[in-house]
Amino acid sequence: MGSYGSKPKQECIMMEDTDTKEPENNVNSLVTEVFSWSLSDVLNRNLYNGKTHEDLRSKILGVNRSPTLEISGVEPAKGFVPEKHLFYTVYYKRGQGSYEPVVGDLIALTDVRPKCVDDLQRPNMSYLVAMVQPMKEKSSLCKLRILSSKPITGNDGRHFIVYLTNLTTNERISRSLYYPGGEKKKMFETLLRVDSSVEESCFECSLDETRDLLSLEMKEYLESFQLDSSQEAAVLSCAALRYCDHKNTIKLIWGPPGTGKTKTISSLLFMLLRMKCRTLTCAPTNIAVLGVTKKVLTLVRDSMVYDTYGLGDIVLFGNKERMKIDECEGLSDIFLNSRVKILAACLAPLSGWKGSSEWMIRFLEDPEEQYRLYLKEKVITDEGDDEKDDSGVEDDDDDNFQYEKEKSSDSHMNRALKAKNWKTVIVSTLKDEKKGRNNKVTNEDKTKQSSKQESDKKNCKHGELLSFEEFVTNGFDFLGNHLISCMEGLYTHMPTAFISVEVAKEMVALIGSLKCISKSLKQRVASKVVLKEAFRFPCSKLRYLQQKLQFPDLKEYYEIRRFCLVNACLIFCTASSSINVKTSESNPLKFLVIDEAAQLKECESVIPLQLNGLRHVILVGDERQLPAMVQSKICEEAEFGRSLFERLVLLGHKKHLLNVQYRMHPSISQFPNREFYNQNILDGANVKSKTYGKRFLDGNMYGSYSFINVTSAKEEFDQSHSMKNVMEVALVGDVVASLFKQAVARKQKVSVGCISPYKAQVNALQEKIGTKYTGYERYFTVNVRSVDGFQGSEEDVIIISTVRCNSKGSVGFLSNHQRTNVALTRARYCLWILGNESTLVNSGTIWKHLVVDAKNRGCFYNASEDRNLVQAAWSALVELGQLDKLFNTDSLLSSEAKWQVKFSDTFLKTVASLTDHEICDKVVSLLLKLSGGWRELETVGNSEVKVEGSCMLLEDYKVTQDLHLIWAVDIVVQDSVCVQVLKVWDVLPATKFEELSKMLMEKVYGNYTVNMMNRCKERCVQGNLVLPITWPMNSDMDQSWSLAKHLAALSLSNQPTSSSSSRASSDWRFGKRKPNRYGDSRSHGRGNRW
Repeated sequence: MGSYGSKPKQECIMMEDTDTKEPENNVNSLVTEVFSWSLSDVLNRNLYNGKTHEDLRSKILGVNRSPTLEISGVEPAKGFVPEKHLFYTVYYKRGQGSYEPVVGDLIALTDVRPKCVDDLQRPNMSYLVAMVQPMKEKSSLCKLRILSSKPITGNDGRHFIVYLTNLTTNERISRSLYYPGGEKKKMFETLLRVDSSVEESCFECSLDETRDLLSLEMKEYLESFQLDSSQEAAVLSCAALRYCDHKNTIKLIWGPPGTGKTKTISSLLFMLLRMKCRTLTCAPTNIAVLGVTKKVLTLVRDSMVYDTYGLGDIVLFGNKERMKIDECEGLSDIFLNSRVKILAACLAPLSGWKGSSEWMIRFLEDPEEQYRLYLKEKVITDEGDDEKDDSGVEDDDDDNFQYEKEKSSDSHMNRALKAKNWKTVIVSTLKDEKKGRNNKVTNEDKTKQSSKQESDKKNCKHGELLSFEEFVTNGFDFLGNHLISCMEGLYTHMPTAFISVEVAKEMVALIGSLKCISKSLKQRVASKVVLKEAFRFPCSKLRYLQQKLQFPDLKEYYEIRRFCLVNACLIFCTASSSINVKTSESNPLKFLVIDEAAQLKECESVIPLQLNGLRHVILVGDERQLPAMVQSKICEEAEFGRSLFERLVLLGHKKHLLNVQYRMHPSISQFPNREFYNQNILDGANVKSKTYGKRFLDGNMYGSYSFINVTSAKEEFDQSHSMKNVMEVALVGDVVASLFKQAVARKQKVSVGCISPYKAQVNALQEKIGTKYTGYERYFTVNVRSVDGFQGSEEDVIIISTVRCNSKGSVGFLSNHQRTNVALTRARYCLWILGNESTLVNSGTIWKHLVVDAKNRGCFYNASEDRNLVQAAWSALVELGQLDKLFNTDSLLSSEAKWQVKFSDTFLKTVASLTDHEICDKVVSLLLKLSGGWRELETVGNSEVKVEGSCMLLEDYKVTQDLHLIWAVDIVVQDSVCVQVLKVWDVLPATKFEELSKMLMEKVYGNYTVNMMNRCKERCVQGNLVLPITWPMNSDMDQSWSLAKHLAALSLSNQPTSSSSSRASSDWRFGKRKPNRYGDSRSHGRGNRW
């Protein structure tokens, strides 16, 4: 990963919440190293055996696919120091759906949009590397702050930003690898020394008599979670560590697919929350973090007594956009950035809890006095406004509601009460206090504020005099609503250490009282005695709360942020982001829980493991599923992607198995349980229930588990050298369409997942499915992702496209057991696997076992058994102009046909030229029926169809009103046997039929003898079907047949080419029936007719 020891020349990424610095010799050494690489260094794969280098090399080689932005301007940024701190502000043009740079992005500044690697180093203009830095202020302008590797001159010709990679995680790993030791070192020593003494229970804790009593208390909580025995044992053994401060402990929880890892973790975290044990929970990805967080939040909300009191002990932090916080209901209540903003408003000295409670108390204690002050100030204010209008002089203090500059807090309240828009007053107050903290505002903010204040001023000036009733009702609503907002914000977002349960109860009661009074206030205002009595209770509660609610003086953003992190009981973030977690010596984090630990690289685990005071580590995962992704072959060989979880397992560390799966139908779980988990996983009672089996489509092929053999497919590479299979794309698309139709018709909610191990296939499937089902989420959802992207997810129906189809049995990384395990364990009710039987069996891998298992269990089907799939394959290949692939000997079209079908080149060209896909579907539908033995009623059983002249062998079937399919029965010789086949000549208008007929008579059928034509007209009727006839080739007539066919071929080859609608050809493509498939039909033909 490069060297980390040299002192950097550039400043490192500054985190907004960082208030302590790392040692100087560790800061940004990775970034410095990357900046020092030349293009030749990057492309030299043997220069550095590191992940960062290989990632960058991969991106450089594929630079033509990298997102770009056009630069509109560059200027030195704040902190710029020539030849030392090369910070610049770059302005760029944003396009629709374009790349949006984020902090940590490594970018290249170039003079052209690169189409190849050489464009990065042109003779007079080499690319320049830079890294995107944080910006304190947010702006609507398209600009970013960068740290450049070299100085940028005003006219250097660099016009484009090219994304290369993101270094944030690698840079954090780099910093964490140089821990200072001390207390942090103890946890690493525990990790590296796995022996029996480490895994034994703490002796001192075993002697503690309170442990058993605590276990009983915890079991009372656990009963409500409805855990199975293995889950409960895992939770109890981990939660019991809460009271052990004598030794460091590491526990592994092994959770195979569907065994309730998330449920187990969330139950444990809920227990730790109740025991006030500070715990950090992290995972490799945002999705995994959010999965656990939502589950814990659900448990907490279900247990809350006083509204949202208690959520202040839980904090989630990370990138708001990537986590999609706004799309997740309830997460904003615990998201750190949102919490900081709300607490900043609630703790504001004048407009927050303290100021608004003072205003409310004075208002409630003597509303008459407040009304007199209002009337007095009303006159003074109106006179002052008239004078300002006459002189044109503005009073900034009055306009800006600068309450701290007023002489009396009473005048603040009355001045606010005279405004008609109460909400606007609060917003203005908050803006003013923020301005006081920052002592500055941008020009844009000033303009908006000035416009806003002018509007407020106009509303206030010369307003009608409020009556006492209006004054009281308006004032109470304004102050009450704001006070309620403050109290809700405090008991929701303040840690419970600062608000006791008793105080929270009183706050909730006060809110209820204020809302109740507001509803009946107009009736009570008429009687001052009644009004005073109504105000007595909330006034006394406010006095009580003012005494009980004492908060630290927090003014700055970073102070409130640190306060929330230091006092939170449960903290959720990604492992990489945990570098920003701050702890205090007096109240350290004791537990670290890592979900999906088997997906987290060992080096990345180092980041959260260095937290001060950490005592116990719980790793939850499954090393038999996919590890972290590693692009570099060198890193892969060095096992760079190996997790700490896997290392500990290899070292012999005990792991607690969750042994009951609740996701998959037993027919789905049977194979992976045997192949990957040695039959150690039990099926839960829910999945064994008869009601768990669901049918979404008709037919045995679409049961709970099936392997669908696709015989006529072909694997191919796309431009990025990833594999795809267009036939499987077509079939998957057709199955998804059928599922959608059934879901809507039955009003049955169905979620579908389409999985493939190859990116090219995933892209093709996404393009095929597109947005067809957008807007139908009530009944139907479909997700298309790679196997890696689906880890941790599940759907009702999973369709796997294996892609590989070749004669060598080569399946590449499809043979990986971990990848196969993930793919096979995502489905709840139905798992349908599409693949080529011969390729997978010949591979000799786990997939051979799967195919054999499917056959043994009666779950093996051919795609050709479903006529819808056959027609989908035809339509797809027609659309792609690849009809010849459908006419291979293992074609879906011919594999289930009673008749062999031969196609002329003229027919292929005609169909390929058709732009109406509906007509193509009708053609294939007609051919499927003909190959299956169907005929129009007037021809079935009639062996003497009388057609005059040259057309006596030709059949004319209508496709549409204007187009007709021209075909005939012919004879071919195969292995010394004569066989009737269908010969398809063309699809053409009726007006062209006579022309084609004459030409065929002259060049083909004119060479046939009467006996030959009679054989073509023979019919073998079986029920409603016409079946082909076969007979041995043992007569002179058969030799004449071969000679006639040869002459016809010579004649046709010398014929000048005519229009595509009328010419014929001897170049045939045909689908060959499997000899053992239709043996009965041939035998019947011989016995019945010959």
